[in-house]
Amino acid sequence: MAAKLVKPSIMARTEDGSPVVEVFAFEYKDGKLVMDCKALGSMRMDVIIAPEDLAKGWSIVKKDRGALMQFAKRLPKALRAQKKESGQSESGK
Repeated sequence: MAAKLVKPSIMARTEDGSPVVEVFAFEYKDGKLVMDCKALGSMRMDVIIAPEDLAKGWSIVKKDRGALMQFAKRLPKALRAQKKESGQSESGK
């Protein structure tokens, strides 16, 4: 039986672990960021963020930049772990 191909994604979850939105791809199109997403585990859609939309909410980014930076600092470790896990799963076929 062939293994199911899992498409890489970024999953946002609620505190209890339920999926809220899953992002499969980013594209820059007509001056906007377009995210290929699946909402609530079933509804596939493109979510569009215009620079003007981000500018309107920029105060949130500024206010919460400490939390964003703390999160960003964790990415290198997570990327190394994912790379190691991917290498192990590929070699263990």
